[in-house]
Order: sequence, then C-alpha cells, then structure tokens
Amino acid sequence: MLVQISYITAEMNEDFTRAVEVGARADVEVVSLRSPVWDCDLENLERDDIRRVLDVLNAQGMRPGMLLSPVGKCTITDDDKVARSGEKLKRTVELARQLGSDSVRVFPFKSPDSMPLGPSQFDEYVPQIIDRWGPWVEWAAGSGVNLCFEWVTRTIVLTSKEIRCVIDGLGAPDHVGAIWEIDVCAQAGEDPTEGYEHIRTLIRDVHIKRFGAGATEEQYLSALTLLQRDGYEGPLTIEHWGAEEETLEGIAAVRGLLGAVR
Repeated sequence: MLVQISYITAEMNEDFTRAVEVGARADVEVVSLRSPVWDCDLENLERDDIRRVLDVLNAQGMRPGMLLSPVGKCTITDDDKVARSGEKLKRTVELARQLGSDSVRVFPFKSPDSMPLGPSQFDEYVPQIIDRWGPWVEWAAGSGVNLCFEWVTRTIVLTSKEIRCVIDGLGAPDHVGAIWEIDVCAQAGEDPTEGYEHIRTLIRDVHIKRFGAGATEEQYLSALTLLQRDGYEGPLTIEHWGAEEETLEGIAAVRGLLGAVR
C-alpha cells in the first residue's frame, strides 16, 4: 500500500519539537498538527511561530499533514460558538496555506443534549448541519485547502453513511472530504465493510485507535484491505493510543497490520 503512517503532534508530546523529533526517529514523514503547539492554540500561531514550526519539520525531513482544528465541535444551536467556529476556520485555512498543508479537520456539530453514542438525532439536525456548513464550504472553495469531516461519539453524525448524506447535501464539492472514523462507526453499529462504500471516494485520512476499543483488529484489517483494493495513498493516523510510548506502540502496531494486508 502506498500509504504513510502518521500521528498527532500533541498526543506524541505537547512539546512540539520533541513530538516531531520522536516521530522522525520512528521513520514517520508526515504528521497531523493539533493544539497545543508550544502552549499556543493552532489557529493562533503568529508569523514567527509558523516559521519555527516549518524549521522544526524541515530539520527532521517531515511535512505537515492535516491541521486538526476544533471547528464544528460545538453545539449546533449555540450561535455564539458557531460564529467563533467560523472565525477559527478562516484562521486555520490560512495557516494551512502558510504551512503547506492541503487539509483541515472539521466536525459536523453536536446536539444541545449530546451524549456519547446516544439515540440518533441525525434526521432531526441534518438540515441545520447543512445550513450551518453551507456558507463555510462555499467560502473555502477557492482556498486550495480541503475540509475533512471527522465525527466522534458526541457529534450528531456517527457513521459513514450519515457523513455521506451531509456532504451530498452540501453539493459534494471536490474540496470536502472525510476522515474515516472506523472506531466510532463500529461503536455505532456500522461495520467497516458497510460504511466504506458510502465514503470510499471521500476519504482523505484514516484514524486508527487501539484495536478492540471499538473496532477490532480484524475490522481494521478488513478496512485496510478495502483501501488497498482501491489504491488509497493517504495517511493512516494513530489517534488516542496515549502519550509518547503508546503512540510509538500504535505506529508499530499499524505497520504490523499493514504487513498482514493481502
């Protein structure tokens, strides 16, 4: 598979320099950036900070992957928080351009009474998700940066099928894609082989959590087999394994899983 294993800087180590150095020693070449970066929120990095980030990456022969913003990870009915998300999106897209990243992670909102994997509220809120995201998607169209939806156990969207409905509702523009959240889908009752068909042309990254926490090792292997079949060349990003030692464990585990793909 022509993929690259990736990880999240702030999970490896909150010291950005250390996070990059450790990943480079593990032969990783692309890394997802998430707050904090030297005690600063990602979207608030200034010119000197950006230069420093690039210097650290270049020194280790690494490049920036997706910028993991919190945009849309707020209550959909809270107008103030939604407005602040829109401002963060603009700053993060501009930051991506300055860093040479082509993608920004975003979320499809939470409901006012969100609970982890609670009863589905998708049908109730999907028109509002599309209404909220429509202007932002249109604004980002000429930026050269992809907006990639991630979903978690508290977002309104919980499955690949649902995120496909959202993206289709937004007109399925080329600059909008998805992070395949295999673990969350599995917890919500969607098997990877079922969910994959809904988003296989939209996948820009794949998050891989600890095997068995939600998705099993066998389900991840099935997912990677499907990706190989279709020639996926994007990153596989270690997420939520733990801190430095655990993240390195995750990198090794995914390399082992790739070796088992047939």
